[in-house]
Amino acid sequence: MEEIEIKFPVKDTKTLTEKLRKLGFRIAVGRHREKNYLLDDAAGSLHKAGKLLRVRKTPSVQTVTYKGPILADSKLKHREEIECRIEDADMLLRILRESGFKIRTEYSKYRTVFEKEAFHISVDETEAGNYLEVEGPSDEEIMKLGEKLGYSEKDFVRRTYAELIGEKRSR
Repeated sequence: MEEIEIKFPVKDTKTLTEKLRKLGFRIAVGRHREKNYLLDDAAGSLHKAGKLLRVRKTPSVQTVTYKGPILADSKLKHREEIECRIEDADMLLRILRESGFKIRTEYSKYRTVFEKEAFHISVDETEAGNYLEVEGPSDEEIMKLGEKLGYSEKDFVRRTYAELIGEKRSR
């Protein structure tokens, strides 16, 4: 499945939440803590190819996700995403480690999920700052929504949370 998304920096999560509600978005998943584990082999093959293998734990669901490289010819992030629920994230992490994978990055964030029609929006609180992550049906629709929320193309953040958090930690 193709994922189309972009992040925007958020200065005030309360004001943003009010704007989303006024636009008809509803909270699909209340504020919760997510724990993310990004894995790779010893050579860093996935990272070098722009790919990602992630195990995520939340209070209500655990998932494993593969993401392909970000397509370079778009202003927004387009990439293949394959995700499924898992029963035991800790056991899967052990299996992957025993198979030669290593946890390369580990981070947590607080996330609130909003939905409306074909949009899936997350307000994320991370150690690298707060972000609005918008997934939608097309570049055009996502950009229109961004404008309604007060954002423009100059506000686009194409970097991943792992990159943003890695930069913050290295300072």
